[in-house]
Amino acid sequence: MSSSSSLTTSENDSSSSVPVSSSPDSSSQTDYGPYYGDLNNVADSELKTTLRTIISVMTLVSYGDARYILDETDADPANSANLIVVYRGTSVSGVWDDGVTWNREHVWPQSLLNVSVSNTSKNVGSDLHNLKPANPSENSSRGNKYFDYMTSTVAYAPRDAVKGDIARILFYMETRYSNLTLISATPTTYQMALLDSLVEWNKIDPVDDFERNRNEVIFGYQANRNPYIDYPELVCRIWGDVSTRTRNSCNA
Repeated sequence: MSSSSSLTTSENDSSSSVPVSSSPDSSSQTDYGPYYGDLNNVADSELKTTLRTIISVMTLVSYGDARYILDETDADPANSANLIVVYRGTSVSGVWDDGVTWNREHVWPQSLLNVSVSNTSKNVGSDLHNLKPANPSENSSRGNKYFDYMTSTVAYAPRDAVKGDIARILFYMETRYSNLTLISATPTTYQMALLDSLVEWNKIDPVDDFERNRNEVIFGYQANRNPYIDYPELVCRIWGDVSTRTRNSCNA
């Protein structure tokens, strides 16, 4: 865990833990509380822009800091000295050993973010919400492939238990960074895929306590949250009418 200095990306700051509601899907019936208060009565067409304004009030840590934070964000609930690597789901020592046991995976691939990172970098490449600890070999196998149900030369299929986790990370990234777009085709720079599958995964792999804890820990460091962990129903309000598949998933 790191307590190093950080770069504030907005003059405003969030300073306290945020209670999360489990209210119904309709915005008119949901009390979003102080952090998400600006969402109350917001139309679906304005939802993503409003969320971007909220979650862009944040403090970036450095990419180097992540070496000593991911052992906390992704700690093994059964053994606090270990962490869970994202793609294999195994428990390994959380101690940073220069990437031998685990390394820092960009869920939205670094190459498709078009960003360089060093241990001093504080940019989109160091956003903790997009970083997960991964087995180095598995990380290499995934490379910059997009996500889908079957692994191929261009796509990578994560294990079922993290399909929703990965989807919600990618929804966060498109929402937070206005130059990023999720699509249902082979992505190029600033794009990621497959959107149709990600919307489905948000429904079939619901938020769990591991994800909720990770969101809280990152909030403590970055002062911003992943809204799709707190309110996963927002996914369908934003992306639910993109295609037949997303409509079928969201209406199921």
